[in-house]
Amino acid sequence: MFRPGLREVIVSRSISRRFRGAKVGDSIKIGRSTWSVVGILDAARTAYDSEIWADYNEISGEFERPIYSSLLVQCADGAAMSAIREKLAGDRRIQLDVFGQKEYFETQAGSAAPIKVLGYLIAAIMAVGSSFAVMNTMYAATAYRTREIATLRVLGFKRRNIMLSFMFESLLLALLGGVVGCLMALPMNGVSSGTSNFNTFSEVAFDFRVTPQLMLEGIVFAAIMGTLGGLLPARLAAKLTIVRALRTEG
Repeated sequence: MFRPGLREVIVSRSISRRFRGAKVGDSIKIGRSTWSVVGILDAARTAYDSEIWADYNEISGEFERPIYSSLLVQCADGAAMSAIREKLAGDRRIQLDVFGQKEYFETQAGSAAPIKVLGYLIAAIMAVGSSFAVMNTMYAATAYRTREIATLRVLGFKRRNIMLSFMFESLLLALLGGVVGCLMALPMNGVSSGTSNFNTFSEVAFDFRVTPQLMLEGIVFAAIMGTLGGLLPARLAAKLTIVRALRTEG
């Protein structure tokens, strides 16, 4: 733990991994001074994994800001928090907003919105591209398998059977691609990164997580896009007449 009155800090494990010179025994520059890293805090992947802790008097003196921007108060229960909220709301000398800890961090999470928007945008672009790729593959398969289609029709298979078989093939290709994509994404699990919190103008560290639920959602999404991409080629294969199929093959 840092000692009061000294230029000492403790950093989160996430910060220590991400930034050079943030290991125990290193020195980092904060403000106009050099501070010694004397410890690592493990916040169990909570919001405090984005923080560096030091003695308040030293920090406020360094930046010449002898004020508190936020206070963390432990309440006995929900009733105590309501009492504090009401008391502060009625005191015109103090301009403070009172939040529960979960509520406070939910408001801070808004800084991650640009990353989510970017992720959805990239996913949408790749989804459209993959649908066209599946469509192109299935159109090629239809063009090279006209004799097979004609043979199935001669044997008595109906148009809907042909259409379902091609759509099933497209679905299998999409599922295979989804599984491969999930396997390629696994190395990103646990990788640390960060973004700026525009509410507090500070760094927010976070870890990428590739969970089984996310992988399942990705595979299902791939299956849907593959089915949509194979729909038009499957309809073309189903509408192909026997005579035309034999002529095309010949």
